[in-house]
Amino acid sequence: MGTAQILNSLVMIFIMIIPGIVLKKKNILDDSKTKGISAVLVNVTWPCMVIDAMQMPYSEEVFNGSKYIFMLLVIIFLIIFAAAAVSVKALKLKRAQAGILAFMLIFGNTGFIGLPVMNALYGKEAVFYASMVEMANDILMFTVGIMLIQISAGAETKFRLKEFLSPGIFGVFIGFALFLGGITLPEFLGKSVSVIGAATTPLSMIVIGSQLGGIRLRELAGDRSIYAASLIKLLIVPSIALLIVRFAFGDVSLLAKVVIMSFAMPGAACTVIFSQQYNSDADFAAKGVLMSTLFCLATIPVFAVMLN
Repeated sequence: MGTAQILNSLVMIFIMIIPGIVLKKKNILDDSKTKGISAVLVNVTWPCMVIDAMQMPYSEEVFNGSKYIFMLLVIIFLIIFAAAAVSVKALKLKRAQAGILAFMLIFGNTGFIGLPVMNALYGKEAVFYASMVEMANDILMFTVGIMLIQISAGAETKFRLKEFLSPGIFGVFIGFALFLGGITLPEFLGKSVSVIGAATTPLSMIVIGSQLGGIRLRELAGDRSIYAASLIKLLIVPSIALLIVRFAFGDVSLLAKVVIMSFAMPGAACTVIFSQQYNSDADFAAKGVLMSTLFCLATIPVFAVMLN
């Protein structure tokens, strides 16, 4: 894909954010309605998009690529975890904020933003690999990630299997099982899944737009740690992933691009949800996620063109 095509695809996606911003500013799309759209995304369209992306003939190369992704992600996660520890000390954050920052740096929005971006940039095969990234991301997020937030909030560390078994995870499991078995859905069912899954991109961008439309710039302007956290997340973290993949493994394949671009995504929305759930600093989490989401409009195209 040429540079012009990459930029056109990204502009097309980010233009979809505008309706969400406008609707939020005019109070047509309030928080309850946004949560309703998010529920449809998480429980219906997102799993359908993943299953549709995995509707491809079984390939040993793709299967081996999936195993390679898990190995690569573990290495990158460990290095980013160390970078997060250094960042926390450098910014001199409180304990609650330190845990949130570490969580945000390690876990990006590989679902709502990541999957639509991969689909627009590289097509269905990239969504397949991105789904593997999302599965690994969720496994670590609902285990190590939750513990990070719990520790920062001074809460007892617990792992809840019910929270881990999300519809998105089930979508990955179903799609991967169909791929391994070489099973193609009947046309009437496959097309229905495909059409529903196609709604993920516009709906997710409207939700992101609604979040951005609710930002009060004055509240963000004076918090330098939020700017620092966003820049580390959007520039340093994907650069670390790029260095590891490009120089340590000498890999510039589609799989490598998907892995690197996954780390270029803004902070995961779950950062806010978990912070609220465990009574940590939810305001700091919300500011970090929203600021990184705002800045990613500029940084994602940079990495997409660089990888091209």
